[in-house]
Amino acid sequence: MKRSESGHSDAVRELRRRADSIEISGDYQYRAMTEGNPIQRFWHYSKMLAIERLLPPCAGDSILDVGCGSGVISNFLGSFGARVVGIDANPDAIRFAAEAYSSQRVSFRLGLADQPFGPEASVDKIYCLELIEHIHGFQAKPMLDNFYSLLKPGGRAFLTTPNYRSMWPVIEWLLDRLDLAPPMAGHQHVELYHRKKLRDLCLASTLSLEHMGAMSFLAPWIAPLSWRWAKRVAKMELATSLTPGSVLVCVVSKKG
Repeated sequence: MKRSESGHSDAVRELRRRADSIEISGDYQYRAMTEGNPIQRFWHYSKMLAIERLLPPCAGDSILDVGCGSGVISNFLGSFGARVVGIDANPDAIRFAAEAYSSQRVSFRLGLADQPFGPEASVDKIYCLELIEHIHGFQAKPMLDNFYSLLKPGGRAFLTTPNYRSMWPVIEWLLDRLDLAPPMAGHQHVELYHRKKLRDLCLASTLSLEHMGAMSFLAPWIAPLSWRWAKRVAKMELATSLTPGSVLVCVVSKKG
């Protein structure tokens, strides 16, 4: 029996997803934010609007940005006066982020989402934007339980992921077919979430679900016409939990 259990554990470790099956440029998120078309730029910019509305950092907060990519969001979080550590499994992304954004408040290191990143009860907030779809489902709950261990009592975590019961599957198909982004289906995105699946994951974890909503329904498509109106629409989408948006947003907490 022990040998069988050991073999099962070894198999699970082999199945754990440590990186995407294709190489993602270390500066991908940075270029999407600064050089992409208006829809793509607003798609990434809207994550900052969501953070500002749902879980803005406070000066002096200790923060983890898990799956930080190019470091754009880590840098944004640091602008609030928080101390931020960005973590990613892509060495090229960590190198780019460190060169572009390292400061007294913001630093970067290699790490995996479902492994411990530091001492227990040491973090005020954790941000994990569009990462859980890149790892297998059996890794997601250990990741959230890991967040619980890292958060201080009363600490909170902010997560986003594509909503596969929205227009997102069509958008993803077009992006893949027109080669407008690194291939997603099966290469980057291996676990597909919708509201109920994400809610069930959060409720099965040791964290408490505070908010579940969605964004990027209409706002990104307005951006080519008017960035100002796109911002207004994005804020309205975030103001209700009923928006049928292409990106799910949730906030979970560790009760004090």
